[in-house]
Amino acid sequence: MRKFYLKTLGVCLSLFAFNASAQTTYYVKTDGVLGAAATSWATASKDLQDVINTAVSGDKIYVAIGTYLPNRPANTSNVIDVANRDNAFVLKNGVSIYGGFVGTESNESERIASNKSILSGDLANNDVDETGANTNTYMTSNKVDNAYHVVLAIDIINNTVFDGFTVTKGDASATTQSTINIGSGAIDRRFGGGMYVFNSGLNFNITNVVISINRANGDGGSGSVTGAGIYMYSSSPTMNDCEISKGFNMNNLPKTAGYNYGSGMSIISGSNPIIQNTTFSGNFGSYGAALAINASNPTFTNCTFKLNHSNNGRGGAIDLRGGLPVFTNCMFSENSVASSDGATFYNYSGRPTFVNCIFYKNTTSGNATVYATGNGSNFGAVFINNTFYDNKNTRTGSGNTYTAGMQIRAISTSTTTINNTTYPDRKTYLYNNLFFNNTFSNTALDINTPDFYVTNATLLGAVNNNIVQQTESVPVGQGNFSADPLFISTTPGQLGFLAPQTNSPAKDAGNDTYNNSILDYNGNARKTGVIDMGAVEYSTVLPVSFINFIAKATTVGVQLNWKVASESNNKQYVISRSTDGKNYNLIARVTGVGTTVISQSYGFVDQTAANGTYYYKLEQEDLNGNVNYLATEVVKIGLSNNSVNVYPNPTRNNVTVALTAGLYDKYSIIGLQGVTILNGNITNVDNQINLNLSDIAPGIYFLKLTGNAGSKSSRVIKL
Repeated sequence: MRKFYLKTLGVCLSLFAFNASAQTTYYVKTDGVLGAAATSWATASKDLQDVINTAVSGDKIYVAIGTYLPNRPANTSNVIDVANRDNAFVLKNGVSIYGGFVGTESNESERIASNKSILSGDLANNDVDETGANTNTYMTSNKVDNAYHVVLAIDIINNTVFDGFTVTKGDASATTQSTINIGSGAIDRRFGGGMYVFNSGLNFNITNVVISINRANGDGGSGSVTGAGIYMYSSSPTMNDCEISKGFNMNNLPKTAGYNYGSGMSIISGSNPIIQNTTFSGNFGSYGAALAINASNPTFTNCTFKLNHSNNGRGGAIDLRGGLPVFTNCMFSENSVASSDGATFYNYSGRPTFVNCIFYKNTTSGNATVYATGNGSNFGAVFINNTFYDNKNTRTGSGNTYTAGMQIRAISTSTTTINNTTYPDRKTYLYNNLFFNNTFSNTALDINTPDFYVTNATLLGAVNNNIVQQTESVPVGQGNFSADPLFISTTPGQLGFLAPQTNSPAKDAGNDTYNNSILDYNGNARKTGVIDMGAVEYSTVLPVSFINFIAKATTVGVQLNWKVASESNNKQYVISRSTDGKNYNLIARVTGVGTTVISQSYGFVDQTAANGTYYYKLEQEDLNGNVNYLATEVVKIGLSNNSVNVYPNPTRNNVTVALTAGLYDKYSIIGLQGVTILNGNITNVDNQINLNLSDIAPGIYFLKLTGNAGSKSSRVIKL
């Protein structure tokens, strides 16, 4: 698809040097043409893998909305074989692929999040959709002809982006070890039905990707891995704003039976991914329904683990088999285990750290809804400023030695080293945590240990500055006490969820030395005075529960988007702009919903921005006229040498023309018959001109700019 047109040897050499480093953008859409040049939307191809094969490191591929099936075997991607179960989309090192386009955009920032580009392993297009009647079996029907893997990322070392896709209906169903060789990897057909990542590094960025409704058989426990949704081997990609959901084993009733590790994601063999703002939900398995970690050190920040279920094993959400994972500002809610231990987390042989996390409404009919250790191979754990609230043990038998919170028993006695790090004491540490309302459903049980049960007090390294609703195993004189923490709210989505009131005993009751994080679970300052106990620091509750504010430069101006979790008596949002970060001018007011516990998303486009650096301040005004600061974002933009922005367009009255100062000295408004309707001069310092078109008849006109840069024309529509 790449062509070089050379006229002379000198020109040849210079053009070759230019094109060798130039970036090409390719285009794919479902109604494209097989074998097309794919260098524009008009010449788009429909064969994504063919375009990947053509692209070279540094290129981009834009993929329009619609469903795409892999049509080429992963190890012979130059051959089309539409029914081959080894078909997969094989990513290429250094080639970035973006989905979610309508098919008219010129860059990835113009996409809308609701647009779906789907990569599906349903080669025969005969999978069954989920309904209320088949919710326990829909994922098992008509799978014998599905692709083993949907996406393969092998040896991705250079900067590579995989963004804006739904990856679904992969079926890694081989019953015995069976591999296909690609790059440096022997890819196992039992793992990674949705996505298989092998020998790839931190420069591989997976963003805005949904990996859902995938299955895998796993290795039967020999390596403790499955990864129906995504499987990582010796890989450390960066994941952001993703969803890992509905990963299943191969049982005919995978929600209640079957055996596997890490249905949603398996991370093994020295993989150290950085995972942020990602949700793991609705995954079903035996050991770690959402996530299995084996000999790896991943980090998770601002992630959510929700509604994951272990049907006949341990670790309703997570199973750890060696490693040092760190979880910061994460939510663990409504995860469950049917009859064993650790509805949220089971530590078989590792040492996890949890900072500023919330454990809420997790359930088990076995032991330990939050965290469990059940063998002599684990290395303890560290819990700093976490909140454990409303977790429940539904066990009907004797409650002696059981807990609704965390269970701490048995540590490694054979070694003190894990992943080349030595932990001589292998103990568990609890600092600045908050336990409240963790219960047994059978109130007749012995519930002397509702928050944690320890088989031997020597397994605890320290229990300091915690609110704990028990006395057993709790050291006296270390800042621990039992009390109602007096939360502002105990309803998710409401303002102040699990945040301490101003008179809460948790406020200013922690110890600063244990926690070095800057932000609490809600994204507020972690330390305002002495640190509080629990995941959420006390702060004045705003009328809106703010989530984020994003500003991006686009071809039509600066796109501003913000999201809130809830609103209370909210009137509007106020947007101001500054060029120096100090002096701000109002540019927009956006009306709020008012009062709601449902998350809301808002947006505004600043079309008046020319080239330069801009500071955007977002504030909120309540019904009483009180204005609260929310966030500030900085954007650097610059028009290319001859770029022009005209807005609003179409217009009923006035238009503004944003341009680069010094390039043009005259403007004209010209009708379709070539008659000049309006003209004027532009000074060499003007980067914006305002034109009054109210006296011009409705129709289509051309704005023509002329000057040292030549001429530039843009279409203007007068309504």
